[in-house]
Amino acid sequence: MNLRISGAVAFATFVLLPFQLTAVAFQPGSLVQEPLKTHKVVSSQTYEHVLDMVFPRNEANPDYDLVLRFEPSFAPESQIVVKSPIVVERTVGKVEVVEYTSLSGNIYRRLNSVMANGGREDAAEMARLVEVQKRVIEVPIAQVRQWRATLADSVGASMKSLEQRSVDAETGVGTITLDGTFYSLWYDQVGSHISFRLLDHEVSNRQVSGVLKLVRWMNTVRRDIEKRR
Repeated sequence: MNLRISGAVAFATFVLLPFQLTAVAFQPGSLVQEPLKTHKVVSSQTYEHVLDMVFPRNEANPDYDLVLRFEPSFAPESQIVVKSPIVVERTVGKVEVVEYTSLSGNIYRRLNSVMANGGREDAAEMARLVEVQKRVIEVPIAQVRQWRATLADSVGASMKSLEQRSVDAETGVGTITLDGTFYSLWYDQVGSHISFRLLDHEVSNRQVSGVLKLVRWMNTVRRDIEKRR
């Protein structure tokens, strides 16, 4: 299978590796290697459980329209909750948006550091080690309606892109993303609920990143929120 590798970080890794090996070859005693130190990494289930605790969203009784969660490989994780206009006074004409950002750096890497130092894989204990900043702002309802209006098109275009990847895979061509970001979206409207989880380019503070249109939509919302600091 031919693989299309997405991401500049991945390219840099493959380019630098031969030079690293060449440098080691000329070091005295380089053939004598110390035993590699290994340790378990945190499971994806525990990691997601920790995120659900530090970035809350009420699944039993959702009071939101949209929840956008960003899980980068390197940058701090974050989450945006766009509250339902039903719970906001209609006369105000604004919607409450809650932004959560990890102040403990990348949470996944922090949890793995705990594991490397002999810590237990306990989601509740690990969640206590994560410091999160919560910011509540009000956004004009017109802005929220604009987000919702462009969401459907983004979902449709992304589904077409994913279907094309499936067709390409049947011909022996695959696409992988290294050192990217997981993007999760929850959408709730009048009792109906849909969710997406996508892997795409790493988040960027300089530009709207992403190959899939839904990912670019999520990053556009994130940038719109950041501009209101």
